[in-house]
Formats: sequence, structure tokens, C-alpha cells
Amino acid sequence: MRSFLLGVACTVLIALAAALLFLYFPISGNARRPDSLAAMKKVSEVERLIRAKALDEVDGGAQVDAMIEGMVAGLDDLYADYYTKEEYAEVRRSHAGRMQGIGVVIAQDLETGYLRIISVQDDSPAQKAGIQEDDTLLSVGEEDMAGKTSTDAAAAIQATEGPVTLTVRRGATETLEFTMEKADIKTSSVSFDMLEDGIGYIHISTFNDLTPEQFGEGLATLREEGMHALIIDLRNNLGGLVNACCDTVSQILPKGVILYEQDRVGGERHLDSAGKTPIDIPLVLLVNGYTASASEIFTGAVRDYGIATIVGEQTYGKGVEQNTYILADGSALKLTTTVYYTPSRENINDIGITPDVVVELTEEDEEDMQLAKALEILSEKKG
Repeated sequence: MRSFLLGVACTVLIALAAALLFLYFPISGNARRPDSLAAMKKVSEVERLIRAKALDEVDGGAQVDAMIEGMVAGLDDLYADYYTKEEYAEVRRSHAGRMQGIGVVIAQDLETGYLRIISVQDDSPAQKAGIQEDDTLLSVGEEDMAGKTSTDAAAAIQATEGPVTLTVRRGATETLEFTMEKADIKTSSVSFDMLEDGIGYIHISTFNDLTPEQFGEGLATLREEGMHALIIDLRNNLGGLVNACCDTVSQILPKGVILYEQDRVGGERHLDSAGKTPIDIPLVLLVNGYTASASEIFTGAVRDYGIATIVGEQTYGKGVEQNTYILADGSALKLTTTVYYTPSRENINDIGITPDVVVELTEEDEEDMQLAKALEILSEKKG
């Protein structure tokens, strides 16, 4: 009897050990999955060969980071990313409105695929060095940017120790090189001014933790100055934090839904505006092909509630959202997890939003024709 009970106890312990093994180290039987025994065996085989045969000393930490980056690259997810602990610290600083950088916003040109400088912050290292809007980014230091993403470019700038050198193409053929030191960049995401005839102007460059407060300050100041109509400029605003966008746009929306979010299994939630301070003056919203993501949430909301005339060019068409998951060692994984819909339940992903008044800008234009059209529309409303 005693032997029988001992055998039962051993069986239970083995079963528990196996359960814990599969709970914390799940192993798939599908050889095409990274967590399969076949994949683990292959990784081990490659690792042994590298250790035995590679000419140069191996950096194990760099190998692990590269493996995870490879797993993310294997996803059909344009917006997924992996950040080391140090990289994620910079991302958080950026979201907070501060970061070490050179003061540029970089985006992928939708027609050519090249990386383009779409804005240069005033008094930044980039501006002082001579970088200009519309410069095409060719390389960061010795790293060629052909085929790279804006995230790659930002990472290359952040990874540079000491002065940063950018090689750019200006115009059709001119190639220029600029070298600058990184600095602590405080992102002023909102700027504002009073234009002609009491028409206020607010430009939002990104949505970070500081944006809602800065936007509110701009609105209050312009109202004190007698604003009777408003232009909000979201051109070249690639997005940012969804919550910051919602806290910003809710300052001008009536009560109601700002956006719907849906995950891959159909689970849905919505983010709402309390409607405490709906805008009561004519509004024009300026957009272009680099109005993306959170900026399109803003655009879709004001359009669906009928509180603004949208002027400019078709927006980018990023109708999905990402969540970031912190890993045990402080690194982070960003994945696309939800698709969002405008208040009228329109899916704008890969489509964008068509302005009410389409005004294309060309390199030959000496005047900002989109801004001019906005002023014209608001002047007519006043009349």
C-alpha cells in the first residue's frame, strides 16, 4: 500500500512539473511556430555553429534583440516594433514631450517610398545645422536609409553616440551633408496665432501627454483676443497617443462617441466626449497625406459631428491602433491590436478621409493655397 501511494505521489509530481513546464515554457507541436521543438532545435544548432565558427566575438545580447526583432519583422504588421529597454525609455520621454534628438519629424513619402523630413522644430539642432522641410533623408551616419522606415531612422539617430550626421537630397539632384549634436528636445506640440479678421489658427504637430493642456491654453488665449472663427491645422501630424487626441478633440466636440475600437475577436469599446465645451464658432480643419492615425481620429470625429469643414488632401489612412507591452527585462513589444471606426462607424484604414474641399499643394505654389482656402471659407461664413 505504501509503495502504491508513493507511486501515485510521484505521478502527481511529474504531472505538475509537466504542467508548469508547458505553462511557462509552452511548446507547440507545429514545426512552423517559433515555440516548437523543431524551431528551438534549429536555433540551438545555429547558435552552436556561430559560437564555433564565427570569426568575430559574439554579442549574445545583440543576438537576442535581433531574434526578437526578426520575429516582429515576420508579422504582417507595418506598425509593430520591438524596443530595447533603452529605446523604450526614449519612446516614453517622447510621449511625455521630451527626448534627446535633433528636432525633426520624418515620414515615408507615399509615392516614392523614400524618407522625407516633413517638419523641423524651431531652434532645434537640425534647424541650426541647415536641415529643411521636404529634404529626402538618404543616410544617418554610415547607415543607408533606402528601404527603411521612419522608426528605423529615429532609432539610428538615437543610437548615434556623439554628433549625428544626416545626408539628404534637396530638390532633384543636390546632395548635402549636415552634422549636429543631439539636444534635450521639449516638444511644443501646439502653436497658435491670431490671423486676419479675428480668425484664430492652431497647429498641432503631434499628440503627446502635453497636447491637451497646450491646446486648451491656445483656445483660451485666442478667445480672449476676440476669436470668432478657427482654423486647426493637422497637416504633417502623424498621430501619437490616442488618449491625448481624445482629450484634445473633446474640448470642441458635443457629447458623444469619439471613436469605436474593435479587437480581432470582435470585442468592442468606445471612447467618448463629455461635451462640456462644444465649439460654437465656424471651424476649418486642414489635412494632407501625412495627417495620420490619431490625427485621423480627430478629423473623423469633427467631420461626423458636422462641426468643421475639412480642407486639403486625402489623409493617410491608418485606421488601426497599437498597444505596447512591457517585457520582464524592461524592453517592450508594440503590436497592432485594434481597428478603429469613426463615430459614424466608418473604417478608414488604407483609405483615409476625403476633405470636403480638396486643395492640392504643388512645389510651384508660392502661397499656402490650403490655408488661403480656409481663410476664404471662414470669411464667407462671417459675411
